[in-house]
Amino acid sequence: MDRNLEYAVFSLLKGWKGRAILEFTIEPLFGDASGRLYHRIRFGKESVILMTVAYTKPGEFGRGDSWVDFLGMQKFLAVLGLPVPAVLHTDPEERRALLEDLGDATLFARIEADPDKKMTAIRTALDLLIVWQRAMAKRKKFDSPADTRSFDQALFMLEFRHFYEYMIEKRVYHPSWKNLWPKLEKRFKKVSLELTRTPYIVAHRDFQSKNIMLTKKGPVIIDFQDSLMAPVVYDLVALLRDSYTVLTPAELDHLLDHYWKYNEVAREAFGDKERFRHAFFLQTLQRKMKDSGRFIYLHQVKGKEWFLPFVRPTLGYVRDALCRLEMEDMLALLSPYIPEFDGEKK
Repeated sequence: MDRNLEYAVFSLLKGWKGRAILEFTIEPLFGDASGRLYHRIRFGKESVILMTVAYTKPGEFGRGDSWVDFLGMQKFLAVLGLPVPAVLHTDPEERRALLEDLGDATLFARIEADPDKKMTAIRTALDLLIVWQRAMAKRKKFDSPADTRSFDQALFMLEFRHFYEYMIEKRVYHPSWKNLWPKLEKRFKKVSLELTRTPYIVAHRDFQSKNIMLTKKGPVIIDFQDSLMAPVVYDLVALLRDSYTVLTPAELDHLLDHYWKYNEVAREAFGDKERFRHAFFLQTLQRKMKDSGRFIYLHQVKGKEWFLPFVRPTLGYVRDALCRLEMEDMLALLSPYIPEFDGEKK
């Protein structure tokens, strides 16, 4: 076992409990796409999670310092009464923290284990999102890490460029894509500008099935360190156009109606249901283009091949959004370079 890791755990447990704990076990946990490492620490009848945050240069895709922002957002969300894991003890110098152990039951795992209860599970998460947005609308303080950054046109365009780079330039070699970007750029700028003109709120940024833990005390939100100001529909897109959990058109319509009916924040923000739905599919287009490119990037650059199966459903969302938005010109431009579009229902 890594002696440095053992000592780190020993020191954190002692700092938390106020006494030396000599007997404990360390179990590595799967880290998915983040720059954070997780271990489950067991001692006696208790268990906690050790989070280690690698230092990465702030600024990638508008993100800040993951360590600082995790702690700042955790405190901010906890004060608002939102369900987040408790921070038990920290070592700022080593960028390590002991967190409440929430178990292993994610919303994603629950749906995989019992697909017949998918809609019930997603409605639970949707109601939690409504609670989040109510809390953001009613808050009195505006000094969270999320308040220091925002999705502007430049950030939307950066993500569109990421889609183009990894979904087309570094993936498709025939036909030639040399003159494609200027044509797409003009259309992407128009979408980005329109998104910046929709109502904004503090968004989680990745409010999807793998970031919601299902515990005995109810659903708990994790991975909130990248929160920022974003369109009101941003987190709704992350949840209902989740690459890991695909909804039928009828299921999507039902959940959109549920959100509109019970979320007075969204109704006040948009006023009109059709304006709300248009913003939802416009954000779907931008977010899912970025996600599809990101999955290719994670495979090619990070060697994480387990994201590849989610490319096709993600591109399915892109095609569906293009059709709903009547953007046939963009669909025609992209179709020769994205073979997955051929398998989608026209």
